Amino acid sequence: MHRRLVLGFVSAGVLTFGWPVTAQPAQMTAAEITALLSGNTIVGSWSGTDYRQFFQPDGNTVYLLGDGRRDDGQWRVNAETNEYESWWRSTGWTPYAMVRTDAGGYAWINGDQLEPFEVLSGRQIE
Repeated sequence: MHRRLVLGFVSAGVLTFGWPVTAQPAQMTAAEITALLSGNTIVGSWSGTDYRQFFQPDGNTVYLLGDGRRDDGQWRVNAETNEYESWWRSTGWTPYAMVRTDAGGYAWINGDQLEPFEVLSGRQIE
């Protein structure tokens, strides 16, 4: 629910402050998310913690923190909600919306903030 509120606030800011419409992050579709992540690695910072994550085409994923800690999980994309979903032992399945940013990059919606990340081709994780 928070993810949708963030997009609403961003839209309202565009209308209120007269920012160009292109400055609004665009939520990605299920097909776009699948094509972007499947078989690739992303690098970013989540709430200030650096990470690297590889998305296997079979739905398995490897998450590596900057300090070397590793977690193995699962991922999928929900075609009905256009959300990425991840499964970890500690949380179970959790949905996240993804957006294309005005700078041409990508970001997760984490509560009321965007968590940008970079996509690296192929497996770039040990």
